[in-house]
Amino acid sequence: MLIIFFAILDIYHIMIYFNNEKKMPAVSFYLPEEVLKALREEAKARRTSVSRLIRTSVETQLRLEERKRAKGEFLKAIRSSGLGTWEEVHKERTRESDDRS
Repeated sequence: MLIIFFAILDIYHIMIYFNNEKKMPAVSFYLPEEVLKALREEAKARRTSVSRLIRTSVETQLRLEERKRAKGEFLKAIRSSGLGTWEEVHKERTRESDDRS
């Protein structure tokens, strides 16, 4: 009786897992066999699914790209603000720091 309970509980958890995973649209693409093999090994080592590993990797890369883009925009704004070159700002900052001593 206890074994049946745990079997039903396992099925319930699997159903919840797949229902949560299915809320996202599916995407299909082709991978070289060696890449797929490496993904499967990595997913097994992390105790996660290949889909989740790919999803988190893509999300991480997109966040990195967004940070790079934001950094570029920030640097562009700084350069166009008329604060001077790095050397000029560094020289002024060093002079101000020396004056405090």
